[in-house]
Amino acid sequence: MGLHLIVFLSVIAVFLFALTAVAGFYWKKSRTTSKSQWEQLIARYTFVDRDSIQQIAFDHIDGSGWVRNDEAARSLNSSEIWKLIGGMQGLDVLEKNCAVLIDMACYLQRWYPEAMTTADQLRKSAEEIQWHVGRLKSAVVPGKLESEFADYARPAIASYYLMTRRVLALYEGANFPELIKLQRTI
Repeated sequence: MGLHLIVFLSVIAVFLFALTAVAGFYWKKSRTTSKSQWEQLIARYTFVDRDSIQQIAFDHIDGSGWVRNDEAARSLNSSEIWKLIGGMQGLDVLEKNCAVLIDMACYLQRWYPEAMTTADQLRKSAEEIQWHVGRLKSAVVPGKLESEFADYARPAIASYYLMTRRVLALYEGANFPELIKLQRTI
């Protein structure tokens, strides 16, 4: 072997070692950053009573998400929905949680490109919820809140329920390692 070949192979070995070290550093950094971003998302989510959400949602929709038209549909009255959801404060929490659900879908887009479609669907649902909550907020002033609460709160809560199901299905489809924690959270 010539001296030139030994020098050449040494330079290649040093280069490959440096490249591997840099790649390892950035991989570890991305994992740490990714985990902290995930923890921040979970921390931003405000707990809501899932059973109450589901009860109100299923008063408006069936298990597949279609609006119910049977005789038992829309059996909860305004005061029952008000108690189950926690009034306007509860709806404000749902509205804020919508942004977190969208961010959760966007977070997953890095590794699972199919999440983009779900994120767009979630944005549309969040806009629908904002519209319903906005109608209720405007009904507070003229004193029409009690008569209109069920009409606007019920579809907003049903949309929120469907958003949570979409996010869970998205993370399940991506085999996300923190799925169990997410299921306990939302």
